[in-house]
Amino acid sequence: MKDFRNLFLDRAFKIVPGVAYNQCRRELIEQSSIVPVIYEIVLPEKSSWEEFRDKTIPLMMKYIKSQGIDPELPKLLIVAIFYKDKCYFLEGQDFMDVICELEGLNSQAFHFRVLNWLSK
Repeated sequence: MKDFRNLFLDRAFKIVPGVAYNQCRRELIEQSSIVPVIYEIVLPEKSSWEEFRDKTIPLMMKYIKSQGIDPELPKLLIVAIFYKDKCYFLEGQDFMDVICELEGLNSQAFHFRVLNWLSK
């Protein structure tokens, strides 16, 4: 299986130098008829999937839920992943699909995992 970092990065719909993040973020917001929630994540160069998942995903789920985004159908979510010197923009659903792939979850199992993450 590919490294979990590549699974996320390969799903990016836009890649920009990290220093161009603010400009790109502004452009994405201006182009949208409904302002999306943009969630920022730093992807570590060295860690296991489990370490990254346990430190990052519960906080992300709580935040996006508090912003009115359904974690299971994150239509207005964009995830900005900073990795090395670049920023990778992913649609929220693509990000969640990678989580399901990494965890071997179908939609029902993902639902219960989301509930678990929200309770932490």
